[in-house]
Amino acid sequence: MSDALKDIRDALSSRTQHFVLPKQWAAMRKAEQIERDTGTKILHFEKGDFQGDEFYPAPHIYEACAKAIHDGHVRYVPGPGLPELRDAIAEEMTSRGRPTKREEVLVTMGAKHALTQSLLTIVDQGDEVIFPNPGYPPDEFWITYAGGKVVYAPLVEPDFHFDLDSLESLITPRTKMLVLNTPQRPNGMVVGQLPEIAEICKRHGVVVLTDEIFSHMVYDPSKHESISYIEGMKDQSIVVDTFSKTYIMTGFRIGWCVADAELITAMDIFQQNSVTNVPAFVQFAGLAALRGPQDHVLQQTARLKAKRDLVVSKFNEIEGIDCQTPDGSFYVFPSIRGTGMTAQQFADYLVEDYGVGVVAGNAFGDRGEGHIRFTYAAPDEQLEEGLDRIKTAVEAL
Repeated sequence: MSDALKDIRDALSSRTQHFVLPKQWAAMRKAEQIERDTGTKILHFEKGDFQGDEFYPAPHIYEACAKAIHDGHVRYVPGPGLPELRDAIAEEMTSRGRPTKREEVLVTMGAKHALTQSLLTIVDQGDEVIFPNPGYPPDEFWITYAGGKVVYAPLVEPDFHFDLDSLESLITPRTKMLVLNTPQRPNGMVVGQLPEIAEICKRHGVVVLTDEIFSHMVYDPSKHESISYIEGMKDQSIVVDTFSKTYIMTGFRIGWCVADAELITAMDIFQQNSVTNVPAFVQFAGLAALRGPQDHVLQQTARLKAKRDLVVSKFNEIEGIDCQTPDGSFYVFPSIRGTGMTAQQFADYLVEDYGVGVVAGNAFGDRGEGHIRFTYAAPDEQLEEGLDRIKTAVEAL
């Protein structure tokens, strides 16, 4: 290393000064470190993924992916996605309530890349982005990278709804965007008040980035709705969804973004100059998922609803813990305030002393303090064992 460059960190861009590993994965990193160091087997409920043999993509999805590879679909393809897949996504969005054409669809490397591209394409230096608290940390990461300012909108317990007066009071001439998650991460609640939120955004010219990755994981009697369905919001909103959750394709890394055609064109330029395109054989798997039978989706949703009900019931049997029933997703976000511990203290206590991995709620913002996030897309026996350990841990306090 030259004398002029004593430390490689001196070469880093100033835009990287906020770089930290994903906050929501800190618990997983700690649990895996304990497993490596001690050989202790941790029960993992901190991962935002499926576990166990009951959660796999439907066979026709695998078969389409394998056939695509066998047929030689291993070259570059159009950046915005295969035309037939973009058409299928447009039909899916139209059937939900947002009339969509192919030119308004971008196939992306999962929902996370769709969110990243949306933020880096829209947010400029000094722009303000209103962000739910608690919310999804990677969005904050890229807002900051773009030079934007994160403005936190506190969500109101127990159902984590927006206070509409407070929301509107946050808007300034610098406000560019509002971020929504529905069902919300990390608490699984569907965002209500969408017509009222839409009116606020239309009144102030605020773009909405709406993260809807759990669109098909909403349990009766709740229903998934999108702000993009509301009159006047179709071209003022960016919808992000994914195959990862609906079709249990987390490792395939394929999602989509739907927005105004001109914006999609700009985002396609971003995509072609970064990842180029989503692999063709993965796109054929996505096409099979959308075009094929949907009974697998219904079965998995019913299975997750049963697990949700089990987990909520078990948590509410533990003195000191109060668990609301989420509308969707595969998370619960119980309050652990009755234990007398902070969220981080409780998460550390569980993983260090009882071998149970959960995420401290403050990883998602200070309004997550007093909560833990627990993923229930796991085998029933693992859920039962984990909840028994948590009950024993609380009783031992």
